[in-house]
Amino acid sequence: MYLLLVNTKAGNNRYQYIERSLKAILDKAQVKYKIVLISDLAEIDRLLEENIKSNTKAIIAVGGNGTVTHVIDAMIDYDLPLGIIPTSKSNQLANSLGVKNWKAGVKLLIKPNIVSKKLGKIGQRYFVGPISIAPKKNIITDILNKQHWLRQFLGSNLNKNIQDSHNVACKINLDSNLEVQCQANNIELNMIEGVKKSLKIAIHALDKHKDSLSIFRANQISISSSLNLPILSGNEILASTPATIKSTNKSIEIIQP
Repeated sequence: MYLLLVNTKAGNNRYQYIERSLKAILDKAQVKYKIVLISDLAEIDRLLEENIKSNTKAIIAVGGNGTVTHVIDAMIDYDLPLGIIPTSKSNQLANSLGVKNWKAGVKLLIKPNIVSKKLGKIGQRYFVGPISIAPKKNIITDILNKQHWLRQFLGSNLNKNIQDSHNVACKINLDSNLEVQCQANNIELNMIEGVKKSLKIAIHALDKHKDSLSIFRANQISISSSLNLPILSGNEILASTPATIKSTNKSIEIIQP
């Protein structure tokens, strides 16, 4: 049986519009499931404790990036796979894992493909998939450039009001033995499987309107910056600089294409 943790508020209350279709797809495929509604993300620990049974075969996060990241934190001590049913178009974490929309997430429960992913950690928060560090206006500009539907919805004049992306002075300590000082426009971090140094750090900087790229490998980085920069998993802010980010010896199984 799948345990579906549903954040009804995610995606502007989108669940109410897809609930009937979601249940119909699972019922037609004779998939057993239990739906538990989340009224507050702080309740997820309790909801898991109360609802995980011996026949629970996976935990499914139904909602946005915030729902998924909170579920990951709560299920870290449970030996169960994680599935994602995104209910908003801005669920970039689900997108990065290959789950493009809610129907794709539901269909994966019928014929699940399970992939083990190494977990990273920032403070007390765990993450899977890519994370990024960038000034907020750089993030907004990037979202507008990538998501044409959002630019159309907000209006074509909005882009003109956003300043160009810019660099921020950063200091990064890699594994306590190498210090990198840089001007960064955006920093991307990925967990790499099966290598000695499993944290890949890609530092992007604008140099005369051209993007320069530097890549490093480490198991832990400590980063500080001239501005407090948000650290994002998808579009969910997990922390902000200064921060320490590290790979862990923990993994999580993900239901994904």
